Amino acid sequence: MPSFTALRPSRLFTDIPEAAQPAPAEEAPKGEDRGAASALRERLAAASGPERDRILLDLVRGTAAAVLGHATPSGIRPARGFLELGFDSLTAVELRNRLTAATGIGLPATLVFDHPTPNALAGHLRAELAPEQPALPIVAEIERLDKLLGGLPGDQVDDAVVGRLEDLLTRWRGRPAATASAPAAAEELESASRDELFDIIQREFGKS
Repeated sequence: MPSFTALRPSRLFTDIPEAAQPAPAEEAPKGEDRGAASALRERLAAASGPERDRILLDLVRGTAAAVLGHATPSGIRPARGFLELGFDSLTAVELRNRLTAATGIGLPATLVFDHPTPNALAGHLRAELAPEQPALPIVAEIERLDKLLGGLPGDQVDDAVVGRLEDLLTRWRGRPAATASAPAAAEELESASRDELFDIIQREFGKS
């Protein structure tokens, strides 16, 4: 079968009545389905980024294996196309239905054509279930400062700088998460050059 067919649904696929429309989002899942979807969301909420990717890829591979009648998901290679793995129009609909039940989100009947590999499909589920949250500006600038300091020779980061950074951490522990001056501080750090960052450190954390 030509590889380009993995990118679009076939006429045979769209002729199947149950495949013509996506699973309606307003349809209430069964009790056991709601429980499975809630458990999945709890696992994802407690997991790190790479662990979330693994959980969802395992879900896709395990579900695909069950649909195809495999005893284990070992034959479902993450980068291999679903059509190459043996999916047809009927099994694609079955995969969609099972993943809808497992995740609690409405998925289109063209799922395996829109996301033609297990890796791609797991990435789509990740975007729907656990999207990346953008870091706060001040957090991004702290990470930038961390990288800057980490790239310097040890003798250029003296005890005074380290001590003042520790003082800053101690002072901010237990304080409210946001203050009126936080946005202004973030803007100052964001626009600062390397030399200006060291000036800020000396000004804010230097000896009084």
